[in-house]
Amino acid sequence: MPNMKVLRDPGFLYDLNYLFYAKFNTQLCIDSLADETKKEAYKKYLKETLQHFGEISDDLYVFYHAIKNDPCFITTFYMNPYQKQFATDFDFKYFKSLLVDTDELIKNLIRFYLHDLSEEALGECFSSTEKLFSYIKASKYSGEEKSKLYEFFINPAPYLQALQYELIEKEILLSVYYKDNYDKIIEAHNNTTFEVLCQPVTGEKDLSFLNDNDQVLYTSYCLLHKYLMKLFFVSEGAIYLLGCDYVSIINALVKAKKTQSLDVICGALSEPSRVQILNLLLERKEATCKDLEKHFSFSGSTAYHHISLLAKAGAVKVRNEGKTIYYSIDKKYFNMLRKQLKAYSEG
Repeated sequence: MPNMKVLRDPGFLYDLNYLFYAKFNTQLCIDSLADETKKEAYKKYLKETLQHFGEISDDLYVFYHAIKNDPCFITTFYMNPYQKQFATDFDFKYFKSLLVDTDELIKNLIRFYLHDLSEEALGECFSSTEKLFSYIKASKYSGEEKSKLYEFFINPAPYLQALQYELIEKEILLSVYYKDNYDKIIEAHNNTTFEVLCQPVTGEKDLSFLNDNDQVLYTSYCLLHKYLMKLFFVSEGAIYLLGCDYVSIINALVKAKKTQSLDVICGALSEPSRVQILNLLLERKEATCKDLEKHFSFSGSTAYHHISLLAKAGAVKVRNEGKTIYYSIDKKYFNMLRKQLKAYSEG
């Protein structure tokens, strides 16, 4: 049994940034929830949580807007790269100090939103607003995304000030919230055991190596991001970021795994057209029914029939954007399917 220790700051900082992330990516948060039965309640929970912590300025859009299903800018450049320090000195003061170098922050924003550009092209963007705007104009971003980027890069100062102000304000409010609701963290911690976290249901890596006496399993709990399960490794062992209600997600995944049926997915993939649809989704990341109609010369009813069967089988997931429905491959499903098929292979 590995040594288990609790860390406060990682979970707190993920909650702080999740507050802003949820403001600009509410539907993504709901769509990412593994337990379908909880999505409506989670939608209500997010609305109430955002109301509790007050208004969040739209000026923070470029910092927390997610590009499709990827992490937002702040997570990509100012959280994930510092995970190995989460067990030592990564707290709010350290996190805020990273944002002080505004010139580097602006360059990182350009790298984030124009990540397909070469180093030479990025260098042009760093030195020329005209070049930067020409690349933004040529990008595949939506009209809203382009407009927000233009507004920011024309005059970044007020947006950077808003980021600093909002982080300080919400950090104070979140500290009070943690003090008032710390019993939820204690309850979550009391229900956490190494055996619970070792259940192979989330596609996470094997934790058995932590049985080495010199290895530590750190846990850090989130109150706002209550369904989070995120594992990463540090030199001392591993850190598991857990939402205070993560156990319900484990239970849902265990149930889904037990009821998973090979004949359903095999039936869905027995039609060559549906395999071709999966290949298209793999190439494009996302597609609508209209995209399928156009690409495969399907009728509207045929496209909907095929994609509905794939969604019902669990092979694709659904995302709503206004009145438009986007379909993408559910890679978590195929990870679980791969493990299930392993029983039929050698070794």
